[in-house]
Amino acid sequence: MSSTSQDHTIAASLRDDILRGQYREGERLPSERDLARRFGVHRSTVREAFKRLEQLGVATIQRGGARVAPLEEASLDVVGHLLALDDPPDPEILDQAMEATSAFRAIVARLAAERANATQRARMLEILREMTQPELDGERRAALVGELGDCFVEASGNKILALMSRGLRSQREDTRNAGHVLPGSPDKELLQASLARLIEAIEQADGVAASETAYRISCLIRKNVRAYHSTAPDHRRLASGASS
Repeated sequence: MSSTSQDHTIAASLRDDILRGQYREGERLPSERDLARRFGVHRSTVREAFKRLEQLGVATIQRGGARVAPLEEASLDVVGHLLALDDPPDPEILDQAMEATSAFRAIVARLAAERANATQRARMLEILREMTQPELDGERRAALVGELGDCFVEASGNKILALMSRGLRSQREDTRNAGHVLPGSPDKELLQASLARLIEAIEQADGVAASETAYRISCLIRKNVRAYHSTAPDHRRLASGASS
């Protein structure tokens, strides 16, 4: 294994321990010597692992070793690692991530509706009209949600929002079931009505209406993701039992 792979492995192990609360804020991480012995590597490899943790914002390198930094000071990249700690993800962390994403989509939807050029507006409308198709399966609808978000960000013309979007992209895999709505659920009719309103807002370059409607749709997605992950463990247990 290369030294780069080794320091990545060490950093990932310590990162997950920190995120699981095995090391508290301000607490010193194991020493370079102890970690070098534990992983069978040179101390320089451990130093590189500490640098990775510092770049992520979950640790600070000080005289005498590395200490755990406040989670609130970590980079946005840590969100994906938090979601990946458990399968399914921790429902509270997932819901908070979806809440933040909902607010973000509302902002970019408003700017996109107001600033999009003809080509961008046509592409957004094309995606939205496909999303209204009743026979559309959940997987495809979830993919379209991601594509629409990317179109919104591009049309907004805001470079900072584009950078924020990259940071939030790590969550997208955990929202892959966002398009699933249970058969017969009243959410399906509400989703269709909201999509129709968003189409109208984009056509009319109505930023306020686009923002409000995008937020409403994101809240529906958030609700469906919560529902999916609350039943996912049961589905996995059933599948496991059937295969044993």
